[in-house]
Amino acid sequence: MRIRAWITDTPESRAAAEQLREELARFASIAVSGLGLRGIGDLNIRAIPAEAWETTWRAEFPVTTIGRIVIRPPWSEQASAAGDAVVTIDPGQAFGTGLHPTTRLALAGIQRWSDAGLLHALPTDGVGILDVGTGSGILLAAALQLGASHGCGVDTDPLAVEAAQRNLAQNGLAARSEVALGTLPFRAPAPLVVANLVAALQIELAPLLAAAVAPGGRILTSGIFVERAAETVDAFTRVGLRLLGQREEGEWVALEWTHD
Repeated sequence: MRIRAWITDTPESRAAAEQLREELARFASIAVSGLGLRGIGDLNIRAIPAEAWETTWRAEFPVTTIGRIVIRPPWSEQASAAGDAVVTIDPGQAFGTGLHPTTRLALAGIQRWSDAGLLHALPTDGVGILDVGTGSGILLAAALQLGASHGCGVDTDPLAVEAAQRNLAQNGLAARSEVALGTLPFRAPAPLVVANLVAALQIELAPLLAAAVAPGGRILTSGIFVERAAETVDAFTRVGLRLLGQREEGEWVALEWTHD
């Protein structure tokens, strides 16, 4: 994974960057001490001319295609093909631009639901599709563009809730969606649930995630390191969910479950 940040070039920013470099070096020494932690690469710092600022950071967010789903930033003028589910996402502080493997795995799973007719078959009342940890709202928006009649998203981060609401409105989906600040339990079980969360949180929330799925419904869980997949499978199996499938991309895995 690569993390990039753009900050104003001031003495305070440079001092903070040097402090971060020292902390990363300290963590790296801990990581190699036999504790089983992942190492972190070097911190690279470079100045960007003011006139190149906008084009430089925008270049980090290209149009991304996952099957029939096209994720593009607001400034993109790339034409879409007939049948594409186009989702415009403004890159900001909330997670979810379509670039990370966990998001791509979740989007691919949502498209499989669409291909199987599960999105179109959602009842027009009730929760619809539920997105737990909605972030930018990208998964909820993609599900709606692929045929879900309506859906809900929840997140514990107020910035994420605001970002998701803006993105859904930008895609003309505000009337078919609801995004709220909070977490599980949700007000009612949903026929389809998607949760792109780290494995530790998936395991902790396993009973609540299982309760969020209506009988006969499905849940797609992404955000899990491959080495933690077995632990996650065990946690979800113990709360009564049945594994339907597993997909991997690199060191990440997504799991699909049903609530019998």
